[in-house]
Amino acid sequence: MISEDVDRKVIESARSLLPLLRGNAAEAERMKRLPAANIGALEAAGLTRLTTPARFGGLQANLATEFEATRTIATACGSTAWVTALYALCGYWASLFPDSVQEQVFHDPGSKVAGISTPAGTLVPADGGFVLNGSWPWNTGVLDSTWNVLATLREQDGQMAPYLVLVPTGEMTILDDWNMSAMGGTGSSTSVATDVFVPAERAMLFPPLLAGVHASEANKGEVEYSYAVFPFLLLASAGTLIGMAQGALRSFLERAPGRGTSFENFQAQSTDPIAQYQVGEIDLLIKSALAVTRDAIGTVQQHAGAGEDLAPQDRIDIRAAVAYVSRCCTEAATKLSRIGGASAFALDVTGQRMTRDLAFLSNHALLNYEANLQLLGSSLMGNPVESFFL
Repeated sequence: MISEDVDRKVIESARSLLPLLRGNAAEAERMKRLPAANIGALEAAGLTRLTTPARFGGLQANLATEFEATRTIATACGSTAWVTALYALCGYWASLFPDSVQEQVFHDPGSKVAGISTPAGTLVPADGGFVLNGSWPWNTGVLDSTWNVLATLREQDGQMAPYLVLVPTGEMTILDDWNMSAMGGTGSSTSVATDVFVPAERAMLFPPLLAGVHASEANKGEVEYSYAVFPFLLLASAGTLIGMAQGALRSFLERAPGRGTSFENFQAQSTDPIAQYQVGEIDLLIKSALAVTRDAIGTVQQHAGAGEDLAPQDRIDIRAAVAYVSRCCTEAATKLSRIGGASAFALDVTGQRMTRDLAFLSNHALLNYEANLQLLGSSLMGNPVESFFL
């Protein structure tokens, strides 16, 4: 059940887009980016500005609302949901910069912020700021973005210090190099910076941001900008995983009444006891992932509302929980494809695309099941845990 603090108007707006997004999913994959109609519909519903501060006309949605919105979208198109989630996440990053920077980024109602949180490239001091060089692959949503928030490295006191910088997308070169067999519509192309000047106010040390030290005066004290940053990032991403698993199940259930179980058994699969058992098991996999995620979101929101920092063990638990969610959703989709017959792999069947997309996302470095469970197990056994991404 959706929690009471979810903005249901936002969810209804997302739900109203499902027929369009479902109809355009195959085209998005062929185009290697979202169709203009998808972007236009998301903008009209305010869903490209989920985390934009309300003073700029954004929704300033809480974490639970952002999660439920992207989960809803993902039941129709995983690529559209992932782009929506990344605009929310990167818009959140931008909301932690000084207020003067936010004015630059958000004054345009059509602003969309893409970005990469894996440090790459170099940041070199220059008069009034820095010069940025480097390339950032996997830059989801960059093709339709107006700004790019990028993690990079600056030599400081003999060490490479990670920074986060904001750059107009128009000042970067975007490569046509997104050629993947899954999540094809995300347009996650490589962005390249060549001697791009970054004013000092648009460059911030990354570790303090992760620790909750923000530069925005206007957003201080606002619950929506008081979340533990990395747990927020992980949980906001989980909506795409769960929504696609739900979409794959929906696709299977739509086809089951019209297909036989085997050459020897021509009864509709929907009436077969074995298939019924399998679907029940799959449904519980997805529901367990949803319950784990909503519970973790409640923890993060409760701490933010109380103005309390999230304990290290809670942060570790959330990393493990989201990796578990990824595994549950991927397993559910894989099971559905196995019992759906060879016809389930037709390109016009929604489930096959979502199965591929989930297999792809489960290999995301931050969702790696073994690494995250090892982190959890190590902490439970009393070992010190050192990770930049907590």
